[in-house]
Amino acid sequence: MNSSLKQIELGSDSGLRLKMLVCADTDAQETDELVDARLENIQALFKAEVDAPLSVLEQHLRAWTRSHLQTEHIQQVLDLSTKARNDFSVLVTIGIGGSDLSARVFHEIANHPYHNLLSISERGGAPEVYFTGDTFDPIRLKALLEMLKSRNLLHKTLFNVISKSGKTGETLATLMIIRDRLQQEFGEWQNQIIATTGLTTKSLLYQFHQESSFYGILPVPEGVGGRFSAFSPVGLFFLAMTAGIGKSPEDSINAAVDGVQLADENFQLPYAHPNNIAYHLALWLDSVEQYYGAGSIVFYNYADNSRLGEWFVQLYTESIQERGYGSNVIAAKGPTSNHSILNGILAGPRDKAVIFIHWENLGADLTIPCGNEGNGLEAFEGLSMNDSQTASYQGTEMDFTDKDIPNVTLTLPSRDIGNVCQLMRTLMDTVAIKGRLQELHLTDGILMPAKELTYHQSAVEGYKQRTAEIAREMKRR
Repeated sequence: MNSSLKQIELGSDSGLRLKMLVCADTDAQETDELVDARLENIQALFKAEVDAPLSVLEQHLRAWTRSHLQTEHIQQVLDLSTKARNDFSVLVTIGIGGSDLSARVFHEIANHPYHNLLSISERGGAPEVYFTGDTFDPIRLKALLEMLKSRNLLHKTLFNVISKSGKTGETLATLMIIRDRLQQEFGEWQNQIIATTGLTTKSLLYQFHQESSFYGILPVPEGVGGRFSAFSPVGLFFLAMTAGIGKSPEDSINAAVDGVQLADENFQLPYAHPNNIAYHLALWLDSVEQYYGAGSIVFYNYADNSRLGEWFVQLYTESIQERGYGSNVIAAKGPTSNHSILNGILAGPRDKAVIFIHWENLGADLTIPCGNEGNGLEAFEGLSMNDSQTASYQGTEMDFTDKDIPNVTLTLPSRDIGNVCQLMRTLMDTVAIKGRLQELHLTDGILMPAKELTYHQSAVEGYKQRTAEIAREMKRR
């Protein structure tokens, strides 16, 4: 390792921990005094929110910081999910981007990898789970509807359509196809639909519900953008619906809320506190972009699940890439990606920094058998796969460190809902801080929290408008 680099370790022994490879030579970087001044100012702005009315946070698109405290929304989720678990055997989530990514993360973290192949008793009463509505490609949607009908499950399927605007093209097109199929089969459709949407007449979904009530309706709260909506009804309803053996919907939501609460408490600590990981990570990200020239952040989740990386790609790039700045995010998983992207990190352009996610306990284990001499597995014989996965992470991290690849590790005690929710909320806070380090809360040097670019994504409108124009032209041909 380069002598100008050093490692520091932060965090709680029993919770989320952070290990960072940082530059020990500050000559080329900001002075400690300047860093402190910037972070003090940023934290003062965040602390001013603590006693602010919720309406102010809604205006600033930061109401997501209180999602875990919205007991009315949580109770609505619990009431509806408890009823729906008794009435339906299948849950289909219809959404795209922030509307479905958190549910996909929760499904990978909390549920059996072959969830839908288990019997209902083996699933603890939870429904089968499917996702759609994130593309115009018809193959999976067509197959899903045919499969549900052939198994005599279509009438027992609940469709949760998620769109804050109630007008998302891919999502609404999917819903219209499902609506027609349900009408053809049963003569009605509303009683198999939940809409998770903005509760205003601006939402087409809300209008549908007002005209003829759906099975249920849940709010996408004001001031909560899609990529920050995991702990609102957008994510919590899925978590409650799929609570497994020995867990009630309330148990699952409480585990999530506890993880978020812990992250929130750490975020309120002084920015230099070792448990306030969000500030340390945000400053590291800002430094590797400015002083190392990192054009890409490789999010290296060291586990056999990919949705967390996809969630972080949206969270970071859609929030931070503004005014021509901000790194791209590459989702990777270890050790799978060691046989693809690793060579590019080490032998390619030195424009990448790495965030490792290390789970100490993966939640299941197997032992690699002994007695297979000469097969190249001598180093692993008798070792658990969990420990082998840790050895692979440590070997990869050490190799990157020795070769001066900037990297940090976020270590969690176990792969479960409480820990992943603590991690997700910490990353959300990290992005909020990083945005302010980039001064995305300023417009021409003036504080404009209602226009903070971290929470907007105007660039997406171009593709939406052009897609609609081309579709109309196709219809005229």
